[in-house]
Amino acid sequence: MIHQQLQATSAANFEDQIRALADSAEKHAALDNDFYKLWMSCSLGADQVEIFVRNFFARVSDTPNRIALAFLHMRDVRARAETVENLADEMGMGDPRKAHSVLLRDFFEKLLGRLRGHDVDFDALSAPILPSTQQLIKEGHRLFSSPRPPEVCGALLAQEWHAYPQLVYVYEGIRNYMPLFGLEEFHESCEYFYLHIGATEKEHKIHSLSTAAQMCHSAADYRLLEGGFTGYLDLLAENWRELYQHVGTV
Repeated sequence: MIHQQLQATSAANFEDQIRALADSAEKHAALDNDFYKLWMSCSLGADQVEIFVRNFFARVSDTPNRIALAFLHMRDVRARAETVENLADEMGMGDPRKAHSVLLRDFFEKLLGRLRGHDVDFDALSAPILPSTQQLIKEGHRLFSSPRPPEVCGALLAQEWHAYPQLVYVYEGIRNYMPLFGLEEFHESCEYFYLHIGATEKEHKIHSLSTAAQMCHSAADYRLLEGGFTGYLDLLAENWRELYQHVGTV
């Protein structure tokens, strides 16, 4: 009991620092970048959109794997319980039709189909998976499976605190393609975005703060957490930089 009270006191000492760290994601190049500005400003051609959706889906669909790795490398029971809830959301609460990757894939196939003027099979897309996307997935797995739990939770914090504004920006860009859909059809097709913008990512942000706090019992723990946080955001920033560069040459 005394040990648990000491842990709670120690975690509380870092709550303000952790919240400030989480808030700093907004000004990082993972969110403040040229690709988002381009994506939200206009509709792009089919080839440009295909490059974006292929690479975005490749890393977003890997999210359950990262969360599962984080769970395996956490020791705190509360942190693990919160992470399991996060994973369950991603997997549609047990309904494979509602798994988030399935909803996103369905939408992207429909969007590309409208742009191309014919049905599109996502598995048949010819756009390349960019090197920075591959690096993000590979290094993401390394960060989320670190033997140092604070580093894992720092990466998880970065994932959840960049995810909400990321999906707001992506959705705002998606609205440029509304004329390709009927009005009700468009909103019915955007279930993936509404799930996240409406509630899911807000809850995940709260959980990731709590999870990070459970891991911080010393300044050394906080430095590891900060390293995982910054490391994952840097990978995202490089991915968006390369994606912007690649889209601009199509």
